Amino acid sequence: MKKLILVFATVAFTTIGVKAQDSRPTTLSIGVNVGIPSSGYSIAYGADLQADFAVAATTKITGSIGYENFKFKDIDVHNYYVPLLIGAKFNLGSDKLYGHAQLGYAFGKDHNGAFAYAPSIGYYFSPNLDASVKYLAFSKNGGTLSDIGLRLAYNF
Repeated sequence: MKKLILVFATVAFTTIGVKAQDSRPTTLSIGVNVGIPSSGYSIAYGADLQADFAVAATTKITGSIGYENFKFKDIDVHNYYVPLLIGAKFNLGSDKLYGHAQLGYAFGKDHNGAFAYAPSIGYYFSPNLDASVKYLAFSKNGGTLSDIGLRLAYNF
């Protein structure tokens, strides 16, 4: 856990440079996602709303709220979380390819909460459309519920 936070902080602070002169220093995106969950579940799906705030030419600070639903195999039982995440998004050698690391808290079914984290790698197809591969995990009491999914987002 401490190593994850240390890596997140190191990446965030080493990519900060000169303040970006972008005509869109703040963007808002709405995304949908679908993924392959950890054991016992057949599918994970959800949506989120995210704000990106440019702090440097290659770095944005992000905040998001979402909904992630996990469906059990063969029975109609669901487990869901509402994650609140903050993070850093940084370019990976081009303006189109990016890395994104997020940490936060997730409110769960029956008021159960969990520590949440989500590293991802994404690509901007246009200024208004991007996609990412995301590992989203919720950890509580030594156990972790997670999925590897695809996020498609429209950026305003």
